[in-house]
Amino acid sequence: MENKTEIATSNGMLEVSNIANLLVASTKLDALKPVVTLSSSYIELESVGSSFRGIYAGPTEIQTTDKESGELRTLPAVRFIVDKKIRVNAGAVLVSEVKRCGVVEGTPLEVTYTKKEGNVKIYELTLLG
Repeated sequence: MENKTEIATSNGMLEVSNIANLLVASTKLDALKPVVTLSSSYIELESVGSSFRGIYAGPTEIQTTDKESGELRTLPAVRFIVDKKIRVNAGAVLVSEVKRCGVVEGTPLEVTYTKKEGNVKIYELTLLG
């Protein structure tokens, strides 16, 4: 019989297979070193020509308050690992460009803020290798 259980989370039910291995691993946590901070923070490029380098870590969503209506909105965003920290950006053009280019998670990129058209920031993605 398979050793299987379900653990309740705030997002519903998460199925966990082989709980015995997880329980054993939980007793060895003191020997492990921090690898990456999973709590994300926003990364915004303020001036034309500024850039950052990071590993694309996939799509996500952020919640923001609409300045005019005060309504809470959910926006698509992209995640990057930059200096062992998760950074997110919800710029519509950047999110669209990552999707249009078919960037795969784990891809090293340089993101450059190239110009502004009205209220929209235009970004350039450069593959690093």
